[in-house]
Amino acid sequence: AFVSRPIEKLVLRDRINAAMIQKGAFFLHGGDNAAQLMQNAALTCDMMPSPHSWNEEPIALDACGDGVYFFVDLHEETAGFLDFDLKTDEECEMLVGYGEHLDDGRCRTAVRNFSFTFRLKKGRTQFLDTFRRLGCRYLQFFVRTPHITVYYAGLRPTEYPVAMKEYRSGNLLRDTIYRVSQNTLLQCMHDHYEDCPWREQALYTMDSRNQMLCGYYAFSETRFARASLELISRSLRPDGFLSICAPDHMKICIPFFNLMYFVQMREYVSYSGDTAFAETLFPMLSALMKKFIDQIAPNGLLPNCTGKGMGYWNFYEWSDTLSGNGFDETEPFFDAPLNAVFVLALREFASLCNLIGRSGEAYIKLAEHLKIAIAQQFFRPEDGLFATSIGRFEGRYSVLTNSLCLLCGAADGLPQERILETLLTNGDGKEIPCTLSMNCFRYDALLAANRKAYAPAILSEIDETYLYMLRRNATSFWETLKGAEDFWGAGSLCHGWSALPIYYYETLCQETSK
Repeated sequence: AFVSRPIEKLVLRDRINAAMIQKGAFFLHGGDNAAQLMQNAALTCDMMPSPHSWNEEPIALDACGDGVYFFVDLHEETAGFLDFDLKTDEECEMLVGYGEHLDDGRCRTAVRNFSFTFRLKKGRTQFLDTFRRLGCRYLQFFVRTPHITVYYAGLRPTEYPVAMKEYRSGNLLRDTIYRVSQNTLLQCMHDHYEDCPWREQALYTMDSRNQMLCGYYAFSETRFARASLELISRSLRPDGFLSICAPDHMKICIPFFNLMYFVQMREYVSYSGDTAFAETLFPMLSALMKKFIDQIAPNGLLPNCTGKGMGYWNFYEWSDTLSGNGFDETEPFFDAPLNAVFVLALREFASLCNLIGRSGEAYIKLAEHLKIAIAQQFFRPEDGLFATSIGRFEGRYSVLTNSLCLLCGAADGLPQERILETLLTNGDGKEIPCTLSMNCFRYDALLAANRKAYAPAILSEIDETYLYMLRRNATSFWETLKGAEDFWGAGSLCHGWSALPIYYYETLCQETSK
């Protein structure tokens, strides 16, 4: 169905003044596609006294072997269209790869295939590819001819037009982290929010919740958030749940992410004042909440979603015991993270109801019953912590589980010393730590327990964590702290959900300076 575009058109920026940083000859060693050929090729390296900038004269390259290659540095993580201008003495093939790092001595093209092939004509070829947006920092060109002249090679950034807030705290590190967080967000928003510009360019609820929350401060932007929330609402599956991404045709659903949709909807209405939008989506939101309520078991808990062929992925975060058992779970379990975030979703939906003049009392009452059931079923008094699951992973505790249980109120009236210690140290090697994206729940739980006491420690940890990435040449912030080596070598180095310093700097820095 065609509708009027709800957001601004993207802006095509001028060419980046990228720099050629390496050149030489290549010798192919086999492979089934361009990605493997470039990954496996033997390379010579011709010494360059300094990087060659495109505001200088064209550069002529000569090489033996199977042809000439060169690498281009865009200087920072960028999303845009490939743009090149080069001349060859014959018609030939050119292999192009792109990536976020050069840890392999080249772009890591063979992991998930970040490459494509061009057929160059004899003479000069000028080409701008407006049909495929790339997210990367580095480009590599393998031209299968011995002589070429390069006039330009790089990207033309394609950006969503936003007003970038200039953040000045008087602290150089925090100002830098804020600015890099802004770049992280900007590279992950085009026609909708994206988890990352390089690997997927997909709209997820959990990822976009963090992006929207930070964007309200970094860009004072609500129109883009509304468009993405509406797009998510159209991704309902036949079973009434939201699909993993929007739009998509996959059969995968993450129930935990479904519940986060209520959180980001309430936050959007609170920041924008757009109650009319909430009214429009109220029937859909009510039906989605009813899907969860109807599944509550006799013990008062919500079981994980199961069903052969239904694609339910009971995922919470990328860490041990919390990343689910695939996309086709059939055995029912009771997981504390799902139930705790269900409590949060019920409260957020109740608040949303109140904002649009409806009663949310029934959802508040249900949340109170649910948090009591969580305490009864998951709390282990002998260790002072909440277990992640009933019947699984006994004796293994996670920081995320305890963050969510504390945040939802399941720990009210229980001894909390061990929980608070675990959250403050992020496990300290004893418990499974929170990942970057889920630290928001850990921080919010600590702040809810004692805002004045824990705010300085949270800010200090953010400073240290993000300085770690900056010292490793980050121009945008990573999916996880494992960086490029995570996910079997496909870790994203620009992930929207990791821009959280913006929110905590904005909401905590002034408080702690008083």
